[in-house]
Amino acid sequence: MDLFELARTELLRSHESQRHPFLYFSLATFGHYPEARTVVNRKVSRELDILFFTDSRSHKVSQIRENPRVTALFYHPKKKLQVRVRGVANFIDKGDKGYYQLLERIKKAGNAKDYTTLQAPGSTVEEESDIAFGNEIYFLAIRIKPDDIDVLQLGKEQHNRRCYTLKKGQWEEAVLTP
Repeated sequence: MDLFELARTELLRSHESQRHPFLYFSLATFGHYPEARTVVNRKVSRELDILFFTDSRSHKVSQIRENPRVTALFYHPKKKLQVRVRGVANFIDKGDKGYYQLLERIKKAGNAKDYTTLQAPGSTVEEESDIAFGNEIYFLAIRIKPDDIDVLQLGKEQHNRRCYTLKKGQWEEAVLTP
């Protein structure tokens, strides 16, 4: 299996098990410094768009508004497979098609509370007990549309690396030095 198909297969499988290593990934954005954090991969489409959820008041949202170019980093330790997806992040907000279905999904899963703190994520509080929850839900879905995918597979004898760039709807491969 070539590296693109291996990466694609693992990305698409990431929701079949709560233990799949691609269920969580590192998201990098541009801020005062390069910013990276772990987010939950909610869905990968056949086109390899990546969906995740966040609080609409989080720092990553303002950073994406300022510069929507992001990197998603996945790592599969058993397969020694690193997949870096670089692309453009788009918001799925209250006025967008599918928003309310996604909101209902988090409500049914019992995760709505994660988006109801009175203080914005990253706010300083004196004590943990000062964190309070309200009724308003600050839910936002974000979809990353990939521009290129850098795939590295580490091996005992040799490492293999390729970059796949989306051009006119087709993925073009470039062989890279690992």
